[in-house]
Amino acid sequence: MSIELLQESIRENYEVHEWKHSCAILKEDFPEEWADIISVLSKFRFYRSWITNPGGRKSQLSEFIDSYLYERG
Repeated sequence: MSIELLQESIRENYEVHEWKHSCAILKEDFPEEWADIISVLSKFRFYRSWITNPGGRKSQLSEFIDSYLYERG
């Protein structure tokens, strides 16, 4: 068990590094957290405007992740 536990689309869109079989540990010992990670990585898209538009209190990147995970509970 290793990064093959990640969906192919995630492995294709992200540079993935695993340390001490972390994917297997997360998937088996923390299934809810694993599902959150998989879900947010599957839906996430990084837009140029997120780094070129002037900021505010929170970046659009962190706003996306926070709101997405908040909706999942």
